[in-house]
Amino acid sequence: MNYIQDFLAEFKSLPVHGLAALGVLLLYAIESEIRFGAKARTMAAGPADRWSTIAVSIASCVPVIGFILAMRGERSALLRTLPLWLRDPATLPGMPLIAWVGVGLGVTGLLLRLWALLTLRHRYTRTLRVDEGHLVERGGAYKLVRHPGYLGSLLCLNGLGLASGNTVVFLATLVATITAYTYRIRVEEEMLVTAFGASYERFQREVPALLPFPR
Repeated sequence: MNYIQDFLAEFKSLPVHGLAALGVLLLYAIESEIRFGAKARTMAAGPADRWSTIAVSIASCVPVIGFILAMRGERSALLRTLPLWLRDPATLPGMPLIAWVGVGLGVTGLLLRLWALLTLRHRYTRTLRVDEGHLVERGGAYKLVRHPGYLGSLLCLNGLGLASGNTVVFLATLVATITAYTYRIRVEEEMLVTAFGASYERFQREVPALLPFPR
C-alpha cells in the first residue's frame, strides 16, 4: 500500500502544466501503438525505409528524456548530480504560460495524428512501405498537407519540449525532430514517387508537405 501511495505522490508533486504534459505524453505513446493490421504494426523495415524509422524513434526520445530531467531533476538524488542547465524546469521565458502553449500544441498534434490514422487506416504504417492496393490519399487531413501524421508528431514532441520549461531541452528537441523528420520525409517522398509516379508528383505540386498554406 505504501508503494502505491509513494507512486501517486510522485505525480502529485508535479506542477499542473507538468501533469497535463505528462497526459499528452502518455496519449502519444498509446496512439503510437494503434495500427490497423499486422503489416501496419510490424517494425520489419524494407530497403525503402533507409533507417528513417530508427532516426525518428531516436529523435522522439530527446523530448521524453528531457521532460523527465526537467520535471524530476530537483526531486531525484541521482538526477541532481546533472548540471542545473539541463534539469531546470523554468529557464524558458514566460513560464508557466509557455508550458501551457506546449501542452496545447501537443493536444493539437494528437488530434492531427489521429485524423491521419483514421484516414489511412491499414496504410498508416510504422515503417516506410507501399503494399499492393495502396493509392495516393488526398482526403481528410491529406487535403491540407502531405504528411499530417508527421506534422502531428512534430507538434506533440516540440510541445513536450516547451512544456518541460527548459531552454536546452526545447532547443535539443527542435534540432533532433526537425533533422529526423526532414530526412524521413525526403526518403518517403522518393519511395512514393517511385511507386506512384506522376500522380504523386502532382500531389507534391498541389499540396504542401507540412505547413497548410495554400499554393
